[in-house]
Amino acid sequence: MAVTMNEDLRRERASATFNPELLTHILDGSPENTRRRREIENLILNDPDFKHEDLNFLTCSQRYKVAVRKRATLVKKIREFGISDPDEIMWFKKLHMINFVEPVGLNFSMFIPTLLNQGTTAQKEKWLLPAQGLQIIGTYAQTELGHEQLLVVVALW
Repeated sequence: MAVTMNEDLRRERASATFNPELLTHILDGSPENTRRRREIENLILNDPDFKHEDLNFLTCSQRYKVAVRKRATLVKKIREFGISDPDEIMWFKKLHMINFVEPVGLNFSMFIPTLLNQGTTAQKEKWLLPAQGLQIIGTYAQTELGHEQLLVVVALW
């Protein structure tokens, strides 16, 4: 599947007063990270399992089933492609681009950040690597009255 760039974007990039590729390397952390991120992008863009359906006419239940199926595929593909670095898993997950909340998304968007920022040393040691590596899926709950947070761990399999 060929990805085409918007002509306005192409023109703006061509007229930049800096080298966009160097900026990309800075944002990615290194030229090697840029190369690897692009490799992961291509895995997703060229994989028919990641084509998106039109979700506009699906019920909530149908959307949930699609999300669970796609995330199960995501976990399978992460393992199939040998992606084990937590940063690469995050790139892969972000590029997967499911535009609604579903279980694995909460693991990355709420569980891991809350664990990193508010978990005890023992909690981090026990749950962080398994959550980043998708051996477990965590979620997050918060009460409004006392703003107490609860991290919940769900075994993936």
